Amino acid sequence: MKDLSSPFQNIVLICGNTRPPGAPKHSCGDHGAEDLKRWLKQQLKAEGLWGTRVRVSTTSCLDVCPKEGVICSFDRGQSLVHLDAETEREHVLQRIRELCASP
Repeated sequence: MKDLSSPFQNIVLICGNTRPPGAPKHSCGDHGAEDLKRWLKQQLKAEGLWGTRVRVSTTSCLDVCPKEGVICSFDRGQSLVHLDAETEREHVLQRIRELCASP
């Protein structure tokens, strides 16, 4: 194993897990996770933040599934946020901007 330094100042994780229809647990992937990631990437590229300042990645299940919405982490998984991928995306973008502004 070899340790590597991250080229990204910040990594935002979005649960993008999907389950088969009828599964007993919720799937963040069925509630806009991938659309949120694409939208954030587009916005962050336009602002020059995508790349070295921040990277947004989808993950598999984080095992804290809400009944609806998406789970997201702004601090590499140390804390989790439950959000609506469509109505709260501007708030997510603002939070990422604030992370990128921090030294």
